[in-house]
Amino acid sequence: MTAVPLERFHSQYRELHAELLARPFPVVAGQVMVAHRAILFTAEEVGAHRAAIAALATYPGVVAGPDEQGFQLLRVGAVDLRIERHGEFTSFTVFAPQSGVPFAESAIDLLPAGWMEGIPGRVLAAVEIASEQVAAEEAGTGKTMERVLEYFAQDRLVGGWVVERVASVWSTFRLDERGATRFLVQVHRLTTGRYGRLLQRLVEIETYRLAAMLSLPLARDLLPEVEMLEAQHVALVERIGVMDAGEERALLGDLTNLSLAAERLQARCGSRFSRTESYARILSARVRELREEQVPGYQTISEFFDRRLAQALHTCSRADAGLRALSARVQSTTGLLRTRVEVNLQSQNQQLLASVDRRAAAQLRLQHNVEGLSVVVLTYYLANLLKLALEGTEAAGYEVKPLLIVALVLPLLAGGVWWAVRRARHQSH
Repeated sequence: MTAVPLERFHSQYRELHAELLARPFPVVAGQVMVAHRAILFTAEEVGAHRAAIAALATYPGVVAGPDEQGFQLLRVGAVDLRIERHGEFTSFTVFAPQSGVPFAESAIDLLPAGWMEGIPGRVLAAVEIASEQVAAEEAGTGKTMERVLEYFAQDRLVGGWVVERVASVWSTFRLDERGATRFLVQVHRLTTGRYGRLLQRLVEIETYRLAAMLSLPLARDLLPEVEMLEAQHVALVERIGVMDAGEERALLGDLTNLSLAAERLQARCGSRFSRTESYARILSARVRELREEQVPGYQTISEFFDRRLAQALHTCSRADAGLRALSARVQSTTGLLRTRVEVNLQSQNQQLLASVDRRAAAQLRLQHNVEGLSVVVLTYYLANLLKLALEGTEAAGYEVKPLLIVALVLPLLAGGVWWAVRRARHQSH
């Protein structure tokens, strides 16, 4: 088989191909405990954040795998640490064998002391997962559920059967003493591959749930500002209907200021709301992948999210939609006002042109009158000059009749003057 020349491939061919195989699911068996932390970092903390992660590979007994497509697997003693870098946070998931009762210890305590605390950033999500083996016929029974309630201090449980009843998942979505959300996975007949995918889905559900909620405080603060700007917009629209001529400039300035205020809010919040929408879609997909079945008397995770989380996400989408709608309405109103201003300007220009036409006509009539007077005056002076010249000739002894000659020549003088004035006016134009 002839190899295809390298230059025939796209420059990012291997990178694009590797994305499909990036971040493989863990393969686990038996009773395991999982500790997960998602740490949010700022742009200024990126360097220190990555340096702290790289430092773990230098610890004694740590075996670090290659860093591929933002994913790295490290073996730290008896535990596996999965590190996944995302756009604005990094997730750390520790898998360790569970020897005692659920939640008696945390897998994160098996990492080098103080290393996790030294990573710059703030914890976005914290998850603790414990497991136990439960026979399929005992799943959801009263005896089994009494034991689960003890793990969660008799609090209200959320969960049920998942993935065609090969396991059950339970939680209260309340924070424990570590500030983490606890999940209990009851293993009925899970294969190693399904087991790892289920654990990964649970940490992703909690991470993306909290990532989607990041914009909720912003939305709550934004809604009153949007309502205030909407009230200002309504007042400006009402002013347009009753404004007098000459007020357009002031009103247009007010609309421009309102548009700038809306655009500033859009620039400040738009990116956050866009990320919330993306996180919410991923969260919805992850919950669907659980393929939950309800245990009688208990609410499933999807039902719990529909009642609790959906309202928070609706607040975010309402703030985003309100801001977008306000910006669009302000732009539309500004366009209408500009159109009105342009119409008024065109009307004023037409009136000005009509006035100019009238003035031009008056000037033309005046010019014609002046030309006529000029011809008469010039003819008069030329006739007088001719008369004086003829009288001088008569005084010198020549027999001439000045008045007769002037009378005969006068039409010629007038015609010549009129022709000269017309020629001068045409040349000036």
